[in-house]
Amino acid sequence: MPARVTRDPDNPQPDEHALKASALDRLEHCLRQARTRFGRRFPCPEVRWDLRGRAAGQVRLPLKGAPLIRFNLQLLRNNGDAFIDRTVPHEAAHLVVHRLYGRRARPHGPEWRSVMRLFGADASRCHDYDVSQATVRRLTRFPYRCDCREHQITSIRRNRMAAGQVYHCRVCGGRLRPAD
Repeated sequence: MPARVTRDPDNPQPDEHALKASALDRLEHCLRQARTRFGRRFPCPEVRWDLRGRAAGQVRLPLKGAPLIRFNLQLLRNNGDAFIDRTVPHEAAHLVVHRLYGRRARPHGPEWRSVMRLFGADASRCHDYDVSQATVRRLTRFPYRCDCREHQITSIRRNRMAAGQVYHCRVCGGRLRPAD
């Protein structure tokens, strides 16, 4: 098992470098456990600490190239060992399941839960970290209309509509169009 992050009694916040190193150690430990259990090599992912908002971690599995794991550094700082014990194995399990079962496995299905048990980690889908201080991206919203009401469309969906994507109201089935 990887070393725990020790806290200096005079400074309640652990060193960021030590936190990252401990998280990477835990990730490597999980992948070694999976290699021993399944007899297969698992790709070494690229790790970034750039995730923001309420999500603690995210795995991206490109068709070509190395997988990417993104972690929320603010939540790591705030939650330390709990983050390392819960979020790091969670994302590692996604890598292992994808390598073993491909895209046909459900993200938090029985295969994923069994890998989480192998890692000795809590197999819950969502974390319960305090996210009150998390920086959340606020999207600009724009008024659009259908045949029955006005809708507030995010800038992402508005850009998709400008590129030709069509959206319909779930209530009346009418096409959404910019409000006057």
